[in-house]
Amino acid sequence: MTIAHIESVGPAVHHDPPEVVAQRQLLGVWLLIAGDAVIVGSLLFTYLYLRGLNTQKQWMPAGVHGASLVLSWGLVAVTALSALAVWSGEQSIRRGKKDAVSMALVAAVLALAASAIGVAQLAQIPHALNSTSGVRQIAGSYASSLLALDMSNLAHLVLLAFLGLAVAVRVGRGATSAQAWTHARFVRIFWVWVASAIGASAVVTTLFVNSPH
Repeated sequence: MTIAHIESVGPAVHHDPPEVVAQRQLLGVWLLIAGDAVIVGSLLFTYLYLRGLNTQKQWMPAGVHGASLVLSWGLVAVTALSALAVWSGEQSIRRGKKDAVSMALVAAVLALAASAIGVAQLAQIPHALNSTSGVRQIAGSYASSLLALDMSNLAHLVLLAFLGLAVAVRVGRGATSAQAWTHARFVRIFWVWVASAIGASAVVTTLFVNSPH
């Protein structure tokens, strides 16, 4: 027996069943969401804590306005529509329908549209002129907390746009299909989480604006 023959035989490689691999990957997705939820929850807690504290009445200094209701809830609506498109695309993939690529692209475009709304939100963060330095800066704890939440939302939305495009490419190449659709499921689960987080952010930043103190 030659060395080449021994190397060609080699040790037996054990592969886990696809169901086991899918469950392991799903656990990874939930752990990712759990970690992300800690970050988002920390931002929301900080917002509410600073609102309740209102140190030296600097939560919302005079002249500072609250977040735009139109932009905040418009962002929630567009993100929810993108989540619906992702869910529809996943169903199309599982059923072998030809509109799966189109639905994934629609979801990606809606995520980009939501990102544009997020940029508009950042542009409306309240600023004020510092009387000492003469430099315009973020005005108060409310604006600072709002900035952190808006940036978090924007980062999530850009990621969703990338994931939507990735799903469309994978479906187009046959890597994701009716026989192998679990990746689309993972994307949909994460997408729904992001939509929920953005909804929670809108609730907090539009309904809990003025400090009770």
